[in-house]
Amino acid sequence: MKTGLVTEVHVVIYCDVCGDVYCESDGESACFDSTNQAVAYLSSRSAGVGWLYDGDRVVCDGCQALARCTEHGHTFPDPGRALVRLPSKTTRSRTCTVCGICETEIEALS
Repeated sequence: MKTGLVTEVHVVIYCDVCGDVYCESDGESACFDSTNQAVAYLSSRSAGVGWLYDGDRVVCDGCQALARCTEHGHTFPDPGRALVRLPSKTTRSRTCTVCGICETEIEALS
């Protein structure tokens, strides 16, 4: 039985692009016993984590979405197919369905 203050070693997954830490749904970073266990978790299809490990780098789902949009362009919902019709004079900007960035942010970056 462990008692008192104990130093323990564990592996935490960080995105190689943006530095975000992989978290479970409760917002706490996931801790693994070894690098092999972390790689196996990322590689398993049943995990459904959305993070990619290509044998060299770890890339989070957000960075993957941004890379896809950078390469192929953003995907905005078709206003003609919207479930809720907005007034034609609305100033509400559309949001990319892949990466989540707003049209106004893209225009500001250009």
